[in-house]
Amino acid sequence: MQNFSLLLADPDKNIQDGHRRMLKALKPNWSIAFALTAREAMTKLRQLHPDVIIAELDMQLEDGSDLIRSVQQIYPEVIRIVLSAEPDGHSEAVLKATQSAHRFLAKPFRGELLIEQIEKAARLRKLLKNHELKEIIGGIPYLPSLPSLYHELVAAIESPLISLEEIGEIIARDVSMTSRVLHLVNSAFFGLPRELTSPQTAVVLLGINVIKSLVCYVKLFFAAPDNIYPGLSLDQLWVHSSMTAKLSREIASDLNSSGREQEEAFLAGMLHDVGKLLLLEHPGYFYKVLNKIDNNSEKAFSEAEYQCFSTSHAEVGAYLLGLWGLPDSVVEAVACHHRPEQLEFTNGKVLISTYLANLFLCMANHEPVALNEKICRDVQVKKNFAGWQKKAENLLQEAKK
Repeated sequence: MQNFSLLLADPDKNIQDGHRRMLKALKPNWSIAFALTAREAMTKLRQLHPDVIIAELDMQLEDGSDLIRSVQQIYPEVIRIVLSAEPDGHSEAVLKATQSAHRFLAKPFRGELLIEQIEKAARLRKLLKNHELKEIIGGIPYLPSLPSLYHELVAAIESPLISLEEIGEIIARDVSMTSRVLHLVNSAFFGLPRELTSPQTAVVLLGINVIKSLVCYVKLFFAAPDNIYPGLSLDQLWVHSSMTAKLSREIASDLNSSGREQEEAFLAGMLHDVGKLLLLEHPGYFYKVLNKIDNNSEKAFSEAEYQCFSTSHAEVGAYLLGLWGLPDSVVEAVACHHRPEQLEFTNGKVLISTYLANLFLCMANHEPVALNEKICRDVQVKKNFAGWQKKAENLLQEAKK
């Protein structure tokens, strides 16, 4: 793994000295700079261009803006890690910080864990910057931007004064998005007892994180071109993505994941195939892959992609979500939902849940799959394997009714 340049931002010099000793002992070749204030941190970012910033929670600039969020906006290429002694991992401050940070670590933590988080974030970026992937991305006429409505929803969620009904009103202001979200909400997948006609009711019944996922999916799904390729159905893609989201969240729950991890597993499941939607704009991509499959009907779509292009829709979709600034756990789950070993797999529950949900649904649909032995040997996975497989079969049967 490469040597990194780090900027440590913490108002407590004693803590800085402790971090310095720890990092020098573990990684003597890494370059480390320090800042006691948010303003000093921004100055050193401009001067030194570090690979990583590690900042204490709630460090703010003179105008009251958050340091990590400012780094996200001005230096998006820098890996952002937040440290906090906050005992409640679901506190408002922590949840707000995770919107802008790639990684979050609660104090106290082992030095090895910090090193692992830095290297894991770097591996993800390396995976999404390989030559073949850049060529594929270059063949797509445009990459869509994160919906402005998503930004509004995130900002609203961070405010303790806004109710679910008011969040529904934010969605209602975007008439096009409202109609499309309600179209998906009223699909057979959600199985609601009555048809919903307002986004306020949808938010109350389904929860804001489900709605956030749908907003992202709608942005891509309804922008897909009409000239669909043989053997690829947008309706089937939506149904598969919906089922993967639902099953991924259930698997995350069974793995005793935190509430945030379960929400991210749902989001990753919903968005895991968005790369296919993007690639509809790439001339010749699908024809080349489908031709490879026609010559070998037992070959999985993703494996045909890797053989043709040394990358797949998984990495393409993750590339976009990385540009959108979605959480690293979601981006890496999307990037590795066919090949989790690409990131030297380290027990990420969001990644496991998304990979298994997609795997079981493909198995239930009699599609060729390759099992990752390391994941499948895990004690918790082995214990629940048959149950999750049955849930996937039930979801598929319900979808066919």
